[in-house]
Amino acid sequence: MTNDRKKRKGTLGRVIDAIGAWENAMDYTPYDYVLDRVCNLEREVLLLREELRASPALNNPGGRAKPASSSPAVAR
Repeated sequence: MTNDRKKRKGTLGRVIDAIGAWENAMDYTPYDYVLDRVCNLEREVLLLREELRASPALNNPGGRAKPASSSPAVAR
């Protein structure tokens, strides 16, 4: 659109065009949703890594965290 056409359109037409452009820019596509989910998952992984590094069982030399078990320990 040329500048002459914009001037002939008038203020109201330019405002309506600006609102339409803003609405298109704010459109939330499935691609945006996937990117947001991936970013959130990456952030969660970083938090879990930090928690593991701060775990006292892993700070001892030779110490290992014992896996959680739903069954009682049975000697074999």
